[in-house]
Parts: sequence; structure tokens; C-alpha cells
Amino acid sequence: MDIILLILKIAGLVLLYLFIWLIVRATTRDVYSAGGVEAAPDIAMPEAPPPPVATPAERSQRRRERQTERTMAGEALDLTANIDPRLIVERSPVAPAGVVFPLSGPVTIGRAPTSDIILDETFVSQTHARLILRDQFYFVEDLGSTNGTFVNEKEVSEAQLKPDSRLRIGETVFRYEE
Repeated sequence: MDIILLILKIAGLVLLYLFIWLIVRATTRDVYSAGGVEAAPDIAMPEAPPPPVATPAERSQRRRERQTERTMAGEALDLTANIDPRLIVERSPVAPAGVVFPLSGPVTIGRAPTSDIILDETFVSQTHARLILRDQFYFVEDLGSTNGTFVNEKEVSEAQLKPDSRLRIGETVFRYEE
């Protein structure tokens, strides 16, 4: 009698584990086969039209028009009257710290005697970089220098100068202020 009860207990446990295994298997099959959610049928989405292509001249013209729209009398807003752009030497082997170079119009930087800011350093090219005023903002352009031009320690071929930007040419570091 004890053996029959033992066999029935073991058979009951086997059936219980088999039942649990079937439930787990069915659940995992549903989760992995459809990602837990019924999959949507494939639908062909309409193609979006390509974005309009504008030339740099068209973009500049639109910027000027927006500036005109934002002023009271309809004339373009000129912010340059209230600023005094300048480069201040922070550190340099050839210029003392604190020297101020006022900016007005295009400014060239290099070793050449014809440069507006002359840096007689080994790592500065003859015509290293140029600062130009474009749409009321100063930009620095690298003129194909050997050792590069850096704004905030990032090498650039062209970049807008913002207040407190650090411009490094050779071993000289300038701070741009307005």
C-alpha cells in the first residue's frame, strides 16, 4: 500500500511539472514569435518629397528678408553699431598677454610682413588665417596653413567667432570679445 501511494505521489508531481512546462513553453513561444504583440501587416508608406535645395545666396537672401521683417520700419537690423570686436592675446611666445587687436573689416594673420597681425612663430604660415565680417558676425578662415587653425581647441577650416571664443594660431591664443 505504501508503494502505491509513493508511485501516485511521484506520478502527480511528474504531471504537475509537465503541466507547468507546457504553460511556460506556450507563453515563451508567443512572446518570441510575435514580439509579445500581434505584428502589423507591412504597409507601403508614401515617399516624402525631397527637401527643397537652396543655394547659399538664396539662404543669405532669406536671412536678410527675415531681418527686415523683424524691424519696425522695415530696414535691416544692424547690431554692429553697438559692438567693438577685438582679439586679446591670452598667451604667446611673441606678443605680451593682454595686447588688444581691434577688428574692422577683413584681418589677415600670419608671418608675412603684409599681414594685419604678424606672428613671427615657427608654427605660423606666411598667410595663416583670415578674419572676415559676414552678416554682422566675424568668421575665421584657415588659408591652407600647415599646422591648422583652432577655435576652442577644435581644428577648423572656417568657424564663427562668438564672444569668449579661443582662437589658437601656432602657439598664440587669442580671446574674441565684442
